[in-house]
Amino acid sequence: MTVAPPTALTDPTGHVPLAVSVVGVVLLVIIAVVALLALTGFLAARRRDESQRAGTDERIRAANSALAAAHAADEGWDPVVMRAAALEAARSRGIAAPSAVGLSLVSVDDQPGVDDDRATFVVADGERTHEIVLGRSADGAWLPV
Repeated sequence: MTVAPPTALTDPTGHVPLAVSVVGVVLLVIIAVVALLALTGFLAARRRDESQRAGTDERIRAANSALAAAHAADEGWDPVVMRAAALEAARSRGIAAPSAVGLSLVSVDDQPGVDDDRATFVVADGERTHEIVLGRSADGAWLPV
């Protein structure tokens, strides 16, 4: 009896390698499915986080704006006058027409006296945002710094 030379599907011991056996194919398919599920889960979680981040950022901006407005009202500063001065500053810088501007008061810096008072507004002109800092003159008028 002669022993046949090993074929391409067997190793020198006569066993079928794992990569081409039925068990090997099933294991490779299971590993591929698990990897695909992990990748899909990662991408879905990332997309969810990005969509929630926009809402969270907006709530933070609203809270900061409300806090700054409350501080401004508490110090006797007129938010309507400050808003009008910020819109005028935006218009003078050529940022946008007042109807196309989103304006948010984001911080108020009240120093002793009037000359060092500052108010910071964020002006949204479409997708661009600009920061406008207003200061008070000696007579109490709000002007761009």
